[in-house]
Amino acid sequence: MKKSGEQIEPYYNHAGITIYHGDCLEILPQLEPVDLVLTDPPYGIGYNRNKKHKGYQENNLVFGDDSPFDPTPFLCFKNLILWGGNCYASRLPDSKTWLAWHKTLTDNSKGQTSDFELAWTNCISRNRLFKYLWAGCYRQGEVGQYFHPTQKPVNLMIWCIQLSKTKGAILDPYMGSGATLVAAKELGRKAIGIEIEEKYCKIAVRRLSQEVLPLTK
Repeated sequence: MKKSGEQIEPYYNHAGITIYHGDCLEILPQLEPVDLVLTDPPYGIGYNRNKKHKGYQENNLVFGDDSPFDPTPFLCFKNLILWGGNCYASRLPDSKTWLAWHKTLTDNSKGQTSDFELAWTNCISRNRLFKYLWAGCYRQGEVGQYFHPTQKPVNLMIWCIQLSKTKGAILDPYMGSGATLVAAKELGRKAIGIEIEEKYCKIAVRRLSQEVLPLTK
């Protein structure tokens, strides 16, 4: 364990993509400025991966999802996108702009997941909607790639990055299995990910080590 004030070393650092393994609240003060924070934090809904998909290794809780999320440490960032913001909206500044991901569920996939997910943002001027099928084994892309219980599609993160119109480095302080970093890599952007569970750091490294494929529509 790192002592307070001790400089943390990257878990992975290659081609403009950096991963840190640890508590993001301890690592944030050591980072250089970034242009966009894009993340899907654990927000206290007690998500339990009771239904195991092929490819998942364990059946457990998302780390940190047993207590309410406090967005305060991140509100200083000029460009911020927080998925699940509706679950902790009372702790966020008022915003007229939300991003919505419509999972375009089929009859077979309904009941497996929510129809929509929402993101709070302070850097996009109007409400936007992203339609992308994603429910269990019913997926528009990344079929069979089950890495994390609250995994987001890479194409969703690409959409967010492009909407932000930012050009500099991207930070995902709750990286999970690295969808934001894979999206950044596909766009040729620098990015930093922080993850407290090493098993997901390993998965993210493996995903980043694969060749970049054409974007799936």
